[in-house]
Amino acid sequence: MEDDSLRNLLREWRAPDAPPGMDAQMRSAWRAAYPASPSWNFWSARVSLPVPVFAVLMLVMLALVLQFRSEPPAVTRGGHAYVTQVDAEGFQPLPNGAARVVRLEGISQ
Repeated sequence: MEDDSLRNLLREWRAPDAPPGMDAQMRSAWRAAYPASPSWNFWSARVSLPVPVFAVLMLVMLALVLQFRSEPPAVTRGGHAYVTQVDAEGFQPLPNGAARVVRLEGISQ
């Protein structure tokens, strides 16, 4: 095939060596394009952070926000208050697993 002869030719080909002064020319061109600043500027500083470290920090921040958030207020509609959170202290499950809904007015304390 035609591609086989091209592959063989590319395997045999070697790139020429770089000119002797090329490294020095590249360094001088870089320094001319990006001169060093005379003083360090705090506001232009950059911090490199790997993605996994950033993800862990974001998860820790999310956990802290969820841990220390304030409780939501009770929802009221049409004058009736709905309980949005229940204290389960002293909870005893019903033996047959049946549950029933009781209106707030029907609960005696």
